[in-house]
Amino acid sequence: MKPIFCLMLLALAACGAKNDGLDYGKTTVAALVAQRGPPVEEKPIPLEGGKMLIYDGNEKFQVKGEIVTHGFKDPKGDETLLMYWRHRFKDCAVLERKISEAQGHVRPEQELTCAAEGVTVIYTQDSEFVSRIIYHEKM
Repeated sequence: MKPIFCLMLLALAACGAKNDGLDYGKTTVAALVAQRGPPVEEKPIPLEGGKMLIYDGNEKFQVKGEIVTHGFKDPKGDETLLMYWRHRFKDCAVLERKISEAQGHVRPEQELTCAAEGVTVIYTQDSEFVSRIIYHEKM
């Protein structure tokens, strides 16, 4: 019974850390559509040659010209916990900075970035919960 339990935990951990298979800054819109299918919606953004491709589940991809530059998604499961990301980024040179100020009852937001993985997470200051995940070109 123990080996099966260990295999299940290993599979669960692998799913939580899976990459979406896109190489941001290099993947083309055609490759994205071939992998994910056509977007549900397409919106222009204030960036020359830019648009946002929106998929089910509030998953969004920012495009400049014909290249996918960023991916945005809502966290699910363990991804909602800041501790998960701190552990995932433990071997990465992490940049942490405030991105918004408090406004009324709304607390300021912070970002935690691992440039080597091409991942940034957004969370509310003094909270342990992540609100957004941003994928970008690896540095």
